[in-house]
Amino acid sequence: MRRKFLINITFLLTVSILVKAFWVLGIDRTVQNVVGETAYGNYFSLFSFSVLFTLLLDMGLSGFNNRAVSADPARVRIYFGNVLVIRLFLTALYFLVTISVAYALGYRGEQITILLVLMLNQVMASMIIWLRSSISGMQYLFIDSLLSVADRLVMIIICSVLLWGGVTAGGFRIEWFVWAQTAAYFTVMCTAFIIVVYKGKVAAVKPDISVLKSIIMTGLPYSVVVFAMTLYWRIDSVMIERLLPDGATRAGNYAQAFRLFDALAMIPVLFGGILLPIMTRGLSSGSDIRPLARMACRMLMVPLGIGAVTLATFPAEMLDMLYTSPAGDAVTAFMILMFALVPVGVIYIYSTMLTASWKLKMLGVITVSGMIISLSLNRILIPELGPAGAASAALVTQSLVAVACMLTVRRTMSGIAGNGRILLFLLMLGLTFFTGWLLRRTGIPWIAAAALELASGILLALLFRFIVPLSGIRLITGRFGTE
Repeated sequence: MRRKFLINITFLLTVSILVKAFWVLGIDRTVQNVVGETAYGNYFSLFSFSVLFTLLLDMGLSGFNNRAVSADPARVRIYFGNVLVIRLFLTALYFLVTISVAYALGYRGEQITILLVLMLNQVMASMIIWLRSSISGMQYLFIDSLLSVADRLVMIIICSVLLWGGVTAGGFRIEWFVWAQTAAYFTVMCTAFIIVVYKGKVAAVKPDISVLKSIIMTGLPYSVVVFAMTLYWRIDSVMIERLLPDGATRAGNYAQAFRLFDALAMIPVLFGGILLPIMTRGLSSGSDIRPLARMACRMLMVPLGIGAVTLATFPAEMLDMLYTSPAGDAVTAFMILMFALVPVGVIYIYSTMLTASWKLKMLGVITVSGMIISLSLNRILIPELGPAGAASAALVTQSLVAVACMLTVRRTMSGIAGNGRILLFLLMLGLTFFTGWLLRRTGIPWIAAAALELASGILLALLFRFIVPLSGIRLITGRFGTE
């Protein structure tokens, strides 16, 4: 299991970092710089709003499907047609609920027009995730890795032409950015659909009432988890836009801080996506998944933690480098969100273990509690602190959810890291941050200081044996150890 995971995550990370880094830093950032804070802030708030009710598009079907197909790939033929029928009904429900809530909150005119297109994009994005859950469940992890970045790759091509190709008479419009996403999602959705039908040998769509009922009942625990996590992940920008007088502009400021956080948080998501089918298959065959979890935890948390505290040391410098007109109130939010990356990484390792072992009731309690805490903190902190308040709410919520997931895994499956190792990891991050703080006070160029801070973090990780390079090389070559 460990060798399979290591090979696939290495490929997936390489491809994702190349494609998504250019998307975030080359395309998405440029669009915000070109259209301005207010236009982008309005889009960012509407995008986040379109995500809030995506639970209704999936109801836990993708998570259930991935786990079921991982345990027995032949189930693709049984579930495909039934889930497709369910998703058609859920799509209608999603449009009805989202538009109704939007009107109740006062969205009108052009906002509704953009929201409708964004909702269509969410429908296709959710469909892609479901189709990919079958592909990864059948253990076609290489194909799944390619599909995970294919939509961004198509968006990059379209937006590059619109931004720099000289094919437009006027300036770039935010609506083009939305429609570029539509074209990309449609292309990848059709491709993934064909792959599932071909690889899964799906001959026909034959809904079965008993199977439909079983899928819905089994998928409900997933839906609770997905809804709670989606809401506390995306509600902040919506609440900024609704609660503050200059909401659209302040949401745009928050987007400056949130962009890099959201991009880096995709790394834990990728880890979870690769780990779930492998862990599920391992548990179904009676294998011990803890060695895999320990290796994945080290691979994810060490670079993510060192990178996060380094970025948090130089928030103003990073924003100056990324944006033509960085907002002052984005600096504190950026620093806080970088610290929040650490608990996000913990959540995706431990929640994946809970999902693979079907501890969804416990995970549901944790995520719903996190949702309530997030809503409460955002309601209190945003009117007082603006974007920094939203970031603070995110840090507190993610930290509490991470601790709860760790304690639950320890109680039900035994832990993958002892208290001593956890404290040592936090000490490593603290020393790395302190080193960066000292370097910043020396007056040397900030890029040089950041590079030295990264180097000190890597050195500490080697000294504390969080990084053991030879073991990974041996595992990939297959000369030592077992899968």
